[in-house]
Amino acid sequence: MYLVNVSVTTSASCAFSVTCALFIVRRKLVLYPNGDKSRNGDGYISLYLVMADTTGFSPGWEINAIFKLFVHDQLQDKYLTIGDGRLKRFSAIKNKWGFPQMLSLSIFNNASNGYLIGDSCVFGVEVFVIKNEGKGEHFSMIKDPSGGTFTWEVQKFSELTKEFYYSQVYLAGQHQWKLKLFPNGHMEQRGKHLSLYLGLDDCTKFHAGWKLFVEFTLRIRDQVRSHHHEKTSEFT
Repeated sequence: MYLVNVSVTTSASCAFSVTCALFIVRRKLVLYPNGDKSRNGDGYISLYLVMADTTGFSPGWEINAIFKLFVHDQLQDKYLTIGDGRLKRFSAIKNKWGFPQMLSLSIFNNASNGYLIGDSCVFGVEVFVIKNEGKGEHFSMIKDPSGGTFTWEVQKFSELTKEFYYSQVYLAGQHQWKLKLFPNGHMEQRGKHLSLYLGLDDCTKFHAGWKLFVEFTLRIRDQVRSHHHEKTSEFT
């Protein structure tokens, strides 16, 4: 993990190197102490990981990495970790990734939280560079696929006794899907909420390395007032 101690009275940028078996990548942390207002970061600490030097990189270069950002609690000697665990692709088009709303200023400026002590704070980053195997990729997008809307009418809901139920399989966007319903909730939501999931019917037929990005909306219809309850999400 790389750490940098900075004063928060001005914006800060500090470079470092990430070494892997094939190359050395120079990156830097860029801090917005009063928030990156261009990305709705007003009222927050904004922190980004940026490519520091791309000199000598071939046209169309790409570097894949997974990273975590840290803020040091100087009172308890602990680290607040920020990261979603997802792979980020750095390129000439997008060479900066991070969090415009990393930590609210009200929490950061409160000395009892330990992040800002004596006008000094410590930020860190841990980077894992993913080796590029040089394999080709094909990308295609289907917007508003035909048959993309599916309605599942559940009869005699009060009489459902099993932990979960599957809908019938339906076709959308050239793939087969099904809904999975937990009438009494799933895991930590059990006994509190109804749980509903979307899933592929059969993933085993796809080749190794295959990926599918999906944005979808699940909706429970209000049959009386048409005030439907819906949630939009995505998965890869």
